Amino acid sequence: MAGVSAINTFSLRPGVSAEQFAAFSAELDRPTCLAFDVVESFEVYLVDGDDASDIDVVEVMTVRSWQEWEAVRDNAPELKPVVQRFDELVEPASVATLLTRCASPVEEN
Repeated sequence: MAGVSAINTFSLRPGVSAEQFAAFSAELDRPTCLAFDVVESFEVYLVDGDDASDIDVVEVMTVRSWQEWEAVRDNAPELKPVVQRFDELVEPASVATLLTRCASPVEEN
């Protein structure tokens, strides 16, 4: 059975560049999260273009179980520096999360 994909959108704090966030994502956030068995994939997209949106970043994290991920997220000491740095880079009020599942999962042979 396919997991749950959390699609997170958010804006960066004033003065924080996309490059700073990309470095944090590549060096700390993604490797730390992907080290947990519950996390199946984690992709980060920087928003390009001149649209009117305040969204700077879109993250798509797929986990085996959302409840299992919440337990890890809320209790794993390895995630404390990730959360601390995320809070320094991201405008907290801008974070929005959609929990999704694939409408037509690919069947395995």
